[in-house]
Amino acid sequence: MSEVFVYILAFIVTVPFLFLFLLYFITRKLYRNKRKAVHQTAQLMVPILITAVHTLLIVLFDLNALAWIIVSLLFLLSVAIIIQYKISEEILLFKAFKSFLRLSFLVFTTVYIGLTAFGIVDRLFL
Repeated sequence: MSEVFVYILAFIVTVPFLFLFLLYFITRKLYRNKRKAVHQTAQLMVPILITAVHTLLIVLFDLNALAWIIVSLLFLLSVAIIIQYKISEEILLFKAFKSFLRLSFLVFTTVYIGLTAFGIVDRLFL
């Protein structure tokens, strides 16, 4: 039974966009609101994308970049808090954390796509 769980987890980390679409359809049925479903899916996908980026960095460059990922997450959290302070002059941690998750989703999706493209080009031409 534990092997099945490991294989499912490995599949999700290897191909996170398939899981993203599956998660979107589940949250869309659950919330019955496309906007809420998109936001909830983005927030739930952040840990999976972080794991996928970390795995790609290990596979492509043989580099354990967990410390750099944590530093970048702390930087993104500080950016989200600063932006919230500049907009409303008040810091609400729950709202800042939601903004942080959405910002992290955008950043790590971009990094994942870039690393995947680099990996494909690297394997094909080098």
